[in-house]
Amino acid sequence: MSEPALVVSQSGQLTPGLSALVATRASRIVATLVTDRPEDGQYYISPATAEEITRRTAEMDEKPLVVIDGAPHIGQLVDIQTRLQPVTVTDKRRVVWERLAETNPVAATRTELRAARLRRRRAGNSQRDASVSDPSGTSGVVADSEARVQSLRGQLRQQQAAARDHVQTAYATVDAGVVLLGGVGGATASLWAALTGEEPATEAGIPGQPVTARTTIGPHTVAVTDGPGVPSSDGLPRWFREVVPGLVTALEQTRCVLSVGEHSDTLLETVGEQFDVPCRSLSGPDAAGARTILADVLTSTTCAIQLPYTDAAHALVSELHDDAVVHEATYDDAIYLRLEIAQTAIAEIRRRVTAVDGELKRLDVNGDSDGNTPT
Repeated sequence: MSEPALVVSQSGQLTPGLSALVATRASRIVATLVTDRPEDGQYYISPATAEEITRRTAEMDEKPLVVIDGAPHIGQLVDIQTRLQPVTVTDKRRVVWERLAETNPVAATRTELRAARLRRRRAGNSQRDASVSDPSGTSGVVADSEARVQSLRGQLRQQQAAARDHVQTAYATVDAGVVLLGGVGGATASLWAALTGEEPATEAGIPGQPVTARTTIGPHTVAVTDGPGVPSSDGLPRWFREVVPGLVTALEQTRCVLSVGEHSDTLLETVGEQFDVPCRSLSGPDAAGARTILADVLTSTTCAIQLPYTDAAHALVSELHDDAVVHEATYDDAIYLRLEIAQTAIAEIRRRVTAVDGELKRLDVNGDSDGNTPT
C-alpha cells in the first residue's frame, strides 16, 4: 500500500526532482504545498506555513511524511517535529542522502550521523526540560549519542578520503576526464551510456555515486564520469558535496563539464566558476554532438613520423592506428605517417618512435614547428 507524503517549500518553487526522489520511498503518493515566505528562526518554516501543514495533514486519511524542501539545522528539525506531531518530518537533505545511500557508503554514514545528532538533540532537550538529570535516563542517551556522533564523524572522514583517492588513481592513465552533470532525473545517464557503451541508470537518484568508464574522442582516451543528479539549480550545495566527494574530485580534475537539457544554464555557470572549468550543454543525449564539443575542448597535435622498414617499425605503425588518428600513411624509401595525437601523449609516442630508430616532428598549421617535415 502506498504511503502519502507532503513536500513543503517556502521559496516559491520546488527543487526540481525532489518529488520524484520522495516517490521512491515505498512508492509514496506525493502532494505539494508551495508558499513564498521567509525562514523562521526557530522552526525554519513560518507559523503560517505550519498552520497550513496542520490543516492539510488533518484532511488526509493517513498521516503523511512531511518533507521540508530546504536545509533546516538540527535544532529547527527537532522543534518543527515537536510542533507538527504526530506527523513525521524530514528535510530535503535526508531524502537525498537516503536515496544515494542505497549505493553510496558515504551517504549512508552521513544519514546515520544525522540520525545520531537528532537523537542527541532530543535527549538534550528532554534532559534540560526535566530539570533533574538521571544518569540512567536522558543523560545516558546524550552520552551514548555523543559517542556515536564522534565515531560516525571519524568513519565519514575515512570514507570521503577513500572516495577521493579512488577517483584520483583509478583513471590516472587517460588523456583527460569529462564530467556529465545535471539535475535529478536528467538525461546525463543516457548520454553517458551512448558515449561509453555502458548500461545507463534510469531511476531518479541513481547513480548514488559517480560512475566512470572510458571512451575515445579522436586521439584522446577519455574517462567519462556521470554524477548523481544535483538537487539544486544553482550549483552543488555543501551538504550535497560532502556525500559525493568522488564527484567533487572528478570536477576538480575534469577538462570539461557537459550537461543535457534546457534548464542547466545556472547550474553550469556556478560549477564553471567554482571549479574553473569549461562547461557546455546539449539539447539532448546526443553522443555525436558531445564528441564534437569535446574534440573542440581537448587539445591535440599533428605530427609527422618517419620510420625505417623494420619489423619493429611495422609493429609500431599498427599500434599507432590504435593510439592516434592516422591521417596519412605513405610507404616509399621509408614509412611516412601524418597523425593526430593528444598533447599529453607526445612524449610517450616520441619515445616509442625513437626506440625503433624513427623520427617524430610536431607540426602546426603553418608547417613543422620543430624543423623540416620528414620527407
